[in-house]
Amino acid sequence: MPDEEQVRQAREDTIQALFKAWSSGDLDAPRRFLTEDPALEDSVGGRYEGWEAIRAYFGHGLDRYPDLKLEPSGRFWHRPDGVAFTWTMSATQTDSSLGPEYVGKPWRVDGMSFVVFEGDRIAEEVDYHDGGARLRYLKAMEPERR
Repeated sequence: MPDEEQVRQAREDTIQALFKAWSSGDLDAPRRFLTEDPALEDSVGGRYEGWEAIRAYFGHGLDRYPDLKLEPSGRFWHRPDGVAFTWTMSATQTDSSLGPEYVGKPWRVDGMSFVVFEGDRIAEEVDYHDGGARLRYLKAMEPERR
């Protein structure tokens, strides 16, 4: 039986691999890290239950941000059923929904997640981030207007 430190490291490795899969551009890459009936809840986008619903939601995000990257920061907090951790999400603004002046501009947003494990796979991922942070980041990166 693995000791507590081995379990912690295995879970952190799974989270790193999952976020690499979310960032790969391959809609099906995250599937192997999730249980048979996973759930994903996003503080901005809502709750999705089952792989097909999660895949559809994620596909919409990839259509909008094809260069999406999700990178755990390396800060993890463990408890018996799961792990909380911080991350950074980044992409290029591809549409004018935040203003035409931001099309083609990169943005980044920090967030935090909690994942619940069943065995060595993730049963639930709950993501917290600020829906207004992309626009604030883009505005902060604007050159000074004189």
